[in-house]
Amino acid sequence: MTHLLVWSLSPVGTVLNAGLLYVVLVAAGARWDRPLLWLIVAIFVAACAYFDVRAYVARKRAGLTAYEAGEAVMERMWGPSASKEEH
Repeated sequence: MTHLLVWSLSPVGTVLNAGLLYVVLVAAGARWDRPLLWLIVAIFVAACAYFDVRAYVARKRAGLTAYEAGEAVMERMWGPSASKEEH
Protein backbone atom coordinates (compact mmCIF):
# COMPACT_ATOMS: atom_id res chain seq x y z
CA MET A 1 0.00 0.00 0.00
CA THR A 2 2.87 2.36 0.74
CA HIS A 3 4.26 1.97 -2.78
CA LEU A 4 0.91 3.04 -4.19
CA LEU A 5 0.91 6.10 -1.91
CA VAL A 6 4.49 7.00 -2.91
CA TRP A 7 3.62 6.79 -6.62
CA SER A 8 0.39 8.74 -6.22
CA LEU A 9 2.21 11.57 -4.42
CA SER A 10 4.87 11.83 -7.14
CA PRO A 11 4.83 13.91 -10.33
CA VAL A 12 4.25 10.68 -12.27
CA GLY A 13 1.12 10.09 -10.19
CA THR A 14 -0.04 13.64 -10.85
CA VAL A 15 0.22 13.17 -14.62
CA LEU A 16 -1.50 9.77 -14.43
CA ASN A 17 -4.31 11.14 -12.24
CA ALA A 18 -4.79 14.14 -14.55
CA GLY A 19 -5.04 11.80 -17.52
CA LEU A 20 -7.58 9.66 -15.71
CA LEU A 21 -9.58 12.76 -14.73
CA TYR A 22 -9.67 13.80 -18.39
CA VAL A 23 -10.84 10.33 -19.49
CA VAL A 24 -13.55 10.22 -16.83
CA LEU A 25 -14.83 13.71 -17.70
CA VAL A 26 -14.94 12.89 -21.42
CA ALA A 27 -16.63 9.54 -20.69
CA ALA A 28 -19.19 11.40 -18.57
CA GLY A 29 -20.08 13.59 -21.53
CA ALA A 30 -17.70 16.55 -21.43
CA ARG A 31 -16.72 17.78 -24.88
CA TRP A 32 -12.96 17.52 -25.45
CA ASP A 33 -12.90 20.73 -27.51
CA ARG A 34 -14.44 22.92 -24.78
CA PRO A 35 -12.03 25.21 -22.88
CA LEU A 36 -13.79 24.49 -19.57
CA LEU A 37 -12.63 20.87 -19.66
CA TRP A 38 -9.02 21.94 -20.12
CA LEU A 39 -9.42 24.57 -17.39
CA ILE A 40 -10.62 21.90 -14.95
CA VAL A 41 -7.69 19.63 -15.80
CA ALA A 42 -5.24 22.56 -15.53
CA ILE A 43 -6.60 23.53 -12.08
CA PHE A 44 -6.26 19.90 -10.98
CA VAL A 45 -2.65 19.69 -12.20
CA ALA A 46 -1.77 23.03 -10.57
CA ALA A 47 -3.24 21.99 -7.23
CA CYS A 48 -1.48 18.62 -7.36
CA ALA A 49 1.82 20.26 -8.32
CA TYR A 50 1.51 22.62 -5.35
CA PHE A 51 0.95 19.71 -2.96
CA ASP A 52 3.75 17.68 -4.60
CA VAL A 53 6.22 20.51 -4.05
CA ARG A 54 5.08 21.03 -0.44
CA ALA A 55 5.41 17.31 0.27
CA TYR A 56 8.85 17.19 -1.34
CA VAL A 57 10.12 20.16 0.69
CA ALA A 58 8.72 18.73 3.94
CA ARG A 59 10.22 15.33 3.18
CA LYS A 60 13.65 16.82 2.45
CA ARG A 61 13.54 18.92 5.64
CA ALA A 62 12.83 15.79 7.65
CA GLY A 63 15.59 13.89 5.83
CA LEU A 64 13.27 11.10 4.73
CA THR A 65 13.21 9.05 1.55
CA ALA A 66 9.95 8.91 -0.39
CA TYR A 67 9.23 5.43 0.97
CA GLU A 68 9.93 6.50 4.58
CA ALA A 69 7.59 9.46 4.16
CA GLY A 70 4.93 7.13 2.77
CA GLU A 71 5.36 4.82 5.76
CA ALA A 72 5.00 7.81 8.11
CA VAL A 73 1.77 8.85 6.38
CA MET A 74 0.38 5.32 6.58
CA GLU A 75 1.27 5.06 10.28
CA ARG A 76 -0.36 8.39 10.99
CA MET A 77 -3.53 7.39 9.14
CA TRP A 78 -3.85 3.77 10.27
CA GLY A 79 -1.57 3.45 13.31
CA PRO A 80 1.53 1.28 13.58
CA SER A 81 1.63 -1.98 11.64
CA ALA A 82 1.00 -5.26 13.45
CA SER A 83 4.69 -6.22 13.28
CA LYS A 84 5.68 -2.98 15.07
CA GLU A 85 3.04 -3.43 17.76
CA GLU A 86 4.44 -6.86 18.69
CA HIS A 87 7.91 -5.50 19.50
